Amino acid sequence: MKKLALGMAMIIAAGASCTQKPKGGEATAADSTSAIRINCLVKVTPETRDSVIALSKELVDSSLNDAGNIDYALYESATDSNSLIIFETWKDQASLDKHSASPHFTRLVPAIQKLSEMTIQIFNNGAATNDTLRLNCMVKAPTEVRDDVISLYKELVKSTRADDEGMIDYDLYLNSSDPTDMMVFETWKDQASLDKHSASPHFKRLVPQISEKAKSNVEKFNMTKE
Repeated sequence: MKKLALGMAMIIAAGASCTQKPKGGEATAADSTSAIRINCLVKVTPETRDSVIALSKELVDSSLNDAGNIDYALYESATDSNSLIIFETWKDQASLDKHSASPHFTRLVPAIQKLSEMTIQIFNNGAATNDTLRLNCMVKAPTEVRDDVISLYKELVKSTRADDEGMIDYDLYLNSSDPTDMMVFETWKDQASLDKHSASPHFKRLVPQISEKAKSNVEKFNMTKE
């Protein structure tokens, strides 16, 4: 299991478009200096996918009841059926440590690891060590426009991957338990690459259409030391 620490830079207010340059905004639980955000990236195979999803859902259900948990959800890639993310927020390190020692964690996580390749990204308030940027764009789309929003995002993902220099990772993930909840997961070489993406024809054409149908919060992080 790989571990990577990142530093939280800022959070954008609800309604901002994904990958738009942060302007500051309303606070959320992750603004706290003690709060910890985790992206657990899980790569499965077609043969192990169903088992990993079942184990992950059990882990989510149990972890939501852990003291100090703010958010815990499983997301599935809309473009790659073998890519999953377990998305977590914890009140502080003590809460995360208790969770990591819990019976459900010590039973389920090793079982998931046996069936998948897992990479842990920990977001905190450490000092940035390079220019690489990570963005989590959390999206809420009403049921009646969900399919339209997914279609627009898939087009944005395809164009961004094909055309945008400095893009390291860009994908849409769907919450396995809440059909109105989704996340765009991005990594950029540096701020200049992100700025060029935000000025690209496909961004300027597609993001306003998405913003008319869905609301979003964008979290931006820098790479930090472990």
